[in-house]
Amino acid sequence: MLRLKLNAPYEQVYVYISLENPLTGQKRTIDAKIDTGAAVTVIPKSVIEGLELPSLGNCSFTMVDGTPLEMEAQMCRLSFSDEDTIDTLIYVCNSESGVALLGMDVLRLCNFAQWHEWSCDEHSVYFEMELTSEDVM
Repeated sequence: MLRLKLNAPYEQVYVYISLENPLTGQKRTIDAKIDTGAAVTVIPKSVIEGLELPSLGNCSFTMVDGTPLEMEAQMCRLSFSDEDTIDTLIYVCNSESGVALLGMDVLRLCNFAQWHEWSCDEHSVYFEMELTSEDVM
């Protein structure tokens, strides 16, 4: 389970995720933006260089503006914590931004909770998520 304290107001939520090569056990922890508008999880190539994740070939996508995009599908073990781990596809892009997007392909397997706490001088927002399935997607 992953639990974050967010300072209000907030616009975007970033989480640390661990990516592991299921064949070699090599791991890398990265910062990923939770993106409910992204159909799939997209990781910039520069972020995962050296992990040598198993490739499953290229896939074609169409961006919201109609721009065609080709990305490589790779298999990895993704986790938020030691208890929350799944084997899943990620899609690797040549983005200059270096921002990883945690998309709905993974988010649909999570339970979420959010709550607020108020005191005399502070408003805190807490966010919690955990994987509900260990199935390979």
